[in-house]
Amino acid sequence: PGRAGWLYGRGSCDMKGFIGMALAHAGDFLNSGAPFAVHLALSYDEEVGCMGVKELIADMKDAGIKPLACIVGEPTSMVPATAHKGVYRYKCCVRGKEAHSSLTPQSVNAIEMAARLIGKLRDMAEGFEADEPRYEGFDVPFSTASVGQFHGGIADNVVPRDAEFRYEFRNLPTADALLMQKELVVHANRLQSAMKIIAPEAGFSFETICEVPAFLGSEANAVTRLAQRLAGEDRITQVAFGTEAGLFKSAGIPTVVCGPGSIGQAHQPDEFVSLEQLARCEAFMRGLAATQTIG
Repeated sequence: PGRAGWLYGRGSCDMKGFIGMALAHAGDFLNSGAPFAVHLALSYDEEVGCMGVKELIADMKDAGIKPLACIVGEPTSMVPATAHKGVYRYKCCVRGKEAHSSLTPQSVNAIEMAARLIGKLRDMAEGFEADEPRYEGFDVPFSTASVGQFHGGIADNVVPRDAEFRYEFRNLPTADALLMQKELVVHANRLQSAMKIIAPEAGFSFETICEVPAFLGSEANAVTRLAQRLAGEDRITQVAFGTEAGLFKSAGIPTVVCGPGSIGQAHQPDEFVSLEQLARCEAFMRGLAATQTIG
């Protein structure tokens, strides 16, 4: 059940609609008279940190494959996107020293120390909002930082020895998320000095969950002009979500993001993509098979 003209299903928008259209036109690509081949690159674990594409890019490099261009089919409503933010996620583990809650001076409260570091992260986020140069075109035109998960403590009357939290930076293409992480680690080291006076084993440790670089293409790039022509669009756009585009571009491959559907419809039980968007994607694929030059 649902609205007429919509196809429902997990992943239908993000981004199986694009993949289905690409596979459906494999025969057209094989029979094309274009002076270049069209390759379909299907990766895994994109949602948890673009793990698969990193191996794919390494394999292409080892094989001496140098693509002319890359089109990433994430949902942009078939408007070519030339920029998106990076997504850098980390886990911070805090080790304190447990004690009965009546003996707090003899302990290091892992939750409280984690809270101090989270406070620093919040200060950084407010600083981005107040002071960072704007990059217009994004829904949120500055970098952001936020905590997504927190765990710690075992009982009300026990000073917690352990705590952990997960957080992320979503950096503008013009900002450096690794420097943001370095700033947070420097602050953790300052806090850690006082912790170790009470318990030498106390401190902070960090684990990288994912590092997905921001993407910044150009309207002047040949692959962007190609995508505009195939999509029948004069516009370009920017998207707030992360994709594999930054990794392809970092590998020296001119890249654009363009696919059917909107991210606002993704990651939901009633995810859908409209037939109108799929029809536009179908025309895009047919045009690509008939293309004689990029740009």
